[in-house]
Amino acid sequence: MVSSVAMVPARVFLPVVLAGILGLMSGAADAQRRNQRPPPQSLSPDEAFVQARQLAYQNDLDRFDAVARAAAEHPLRAYLDYWRLRIQLNALNGTRIANGTANPSDVDAAVLDVLQKHPGTAMAEQLRHDWLLSLGRRGEWARFDEQYPLWAWRDNPQIHCRAGQSRLAAGQPVPAQSRDALMQPRELGDGCAAFLDALLGAGGVRRADLWRRLELALEGNGVATVRRIGGMLGLEAGAVEAALQRPARLLGAESDRMLLVIALVQLARQDPQLALEQGAADLRELPAPERAFVWTQVAAQAMRRLHPRALEWTREALAAMRQIPAAARDVPVLPVASDETLVWMARAALRGHDWRTLHAVIDRMSPDGRREPAWVYWSARAHREFGRPAEAQAQMRTIAGQFHFYGQLATEELGGPAPLPPRAAAPTDAELAEAERNPAFARALAFYALGLRVEGNREWNLELRSMNDRQLLAAAAWACRRSVLDRCVNTADRTQAEHDFTLRFVTPFREQLAPIAAERELDMAWVYGLIRQESRFIMNARSSASAQGLMQIIPPTARWIANRLGVRDFRIEHLHDLDTNLRFGTYYLKNVLDDLDGSPLLASAGYNAGPNRPRTWRSTLPFTVEGAVFAEIIPFTETRDYVKKVLSNATFYGTLLTGEPRSLKTLLGSVAPMPAKSSTLP
Repeated sequence: MVSSVAMVPARVFLPVVLAGILGLMSGAADAQRRNQRPPPQSLSPDEAFVQARQLAYQNDLDRFDAVARAAAEHPLRAYLDYWRLRIQLNALNGTRIANGTANPSDVDAAVLDVLQKHPGTAMAEQLRHDWLLSLGRRGEWARFDEQYPLWAWRDNPQIHCRAGQSRLAAGQPVPAQSRDALMQPRELGDGCAAFLDALLGAGGVRRADLWRRLELALEGNGVATVRRIGGMLGLEAGAVEAALQRPARLLGAESDRMLLVIALVQLARQDPQLALEQGAADLRELPAPERAFVWTQVAAQAMRRLHPRALEWTREALAAMRQIPAAARDVPVLPVASDETLVWMARAALRGHDWRTLHAVIDRMSPDGRREPAWVYWSARAHREFGRPAEAQAQMRTIAGQFHFYGQLATEELGGPAPLPPRAAAPTDAELAEAERNPAFARALAFYALGLRVEGNREWNLELRSMNDRQLLAAAAWACRRSVLDRCVNTADRTQAEHDFTLRFVTPFREQLAPIAAERELDMAWVYGLIRQESRFIMNARSSASAQGLMQIIPPTARWIANRLGVRDFRIEHLHDLDTNLRFGTYYLKNVLDDLDGSPLLASAGYNAGPNRPRTWRSTLPFTVEGAVFAEIIPFTETRDYVKKVLSNATFYGTLLTGEPRSLKTLLGSVAPMPAKSSTLP
């Protein structure tokens, strides 16, 4: 008798055997990983709840169900229903899960049941959000249309695009919100791509609209969208790819104007001066609208790099815009450039103190862009430079008294730093009791106790949407009493007419901080302002970059500080100790301040982005600029926002701690150009 194995050729047999062995090894490894986890029955309800959340985000339904049973009596158990449905919705959307897919009608019915049982809760709103995405992806328009008006958050453009797709499917007019979501300088995403496809199929989008959307994608570096819309415009896929990946090779050749624009913008993103040098002839041959668009991108990219010719190229961009004939485009959906591009051009004019160019750029922004406090303030400053004080003051008054960086600067322009607003009456016992009874706040605290801040903040923040000032102040005070300081600050920040700055700008651990700040010769108001922005006073805060504790110190810097301070037994977990974090953070802040010539403005930037970066940025200045100009032209969005908030905070803290109004303009000072020299600090 001949073995059946012997009849299989070796070239077939060996791979089969190897696959079997590998499969057994993989199965054994999976079993070992499963065995390393505590069995569900040995988990506490809290441990099981946290692990169930992790498994839900891994789309592992089998293990989720096993662990969820151990958390069945948890006070937050309603979230177990949401997380299970989340896994099933992901399966309907095409995400692989551990035990296959569910029946769509059963899942939809279960979702509706949970929504009806928990109306108005943060969990229900998150579930509705996920369901709308799934319904839109599946084209279940009747259910989608029922739920879309009930969706509270209104913050996902993909859902707004699906709403437009639903209207198209029903032969109804498309909502303006859907078109607005479509025309943003970013990647389309699944929902907006499907909406655009549907618009194209229904004849609801013109070629000019498609071209403008491609330009927006180029502004936002949305290469996937460029590829997609390039196809809609009839461009060959290989040619589009060449323009995106090898733009310099396309210049100077006989190419479609659209491909030339793609290539010029991509090259400008790499090196704006090289784009102008290699693409000069192509740029001259482009039609006026396309030529103007390329110039705006060259100018914006140059300013992002603080290039010395950014202002010159901004002027060229404005001149090119003025050359566009009135009927050059078929009623364009948007101007030549988005606000995102125009603000970089405005910053180029600011850096060069070219007030006329600044005013011209601001004038080309959208109405919403011109209403941004930054550009209200700088437009008013331009009017003042033109000798139009009445117009300048009228604009300043529209933002003066607002509690932010430019509101403070406008207040000073109109008569000096203002005192803090009158302190509102303290919440009554009845008002505090209302906060105490709030079930969403109770759920938020339960999440914080488990270290799940994302869910906790959703619970807390959704409750604030319908609250008046008295309720907000009571909720803030209640949070402060429970040492949930970030919610105390954020809640007090929302009041409109009644204010309590002792809640907005809390001053915990003053007994510990005051002597440390004095020893370091640091302004305690500035330190508080920095901590407020870094961690919102969350002791165990941890960023995506592993920055830890109140002053958000990253491990390499912490080790450097420990070495300098002679702390021999330091471990990273010590950063969550109050005294250690304050001592380490203030030591580093003092070193950064001294390294940057005693400027709180530059030191705030250096604390966030590293001390070498503000040195580099300072070296590119054409001449001395006021501190507010330097803060606005910082090329990193995160650092620019951070610096403005830290110094605004410090001004309010200074007024709160001393009782005397403090000047933001004085704190900002001025910044003079200096050659870049590497810092010895980490």
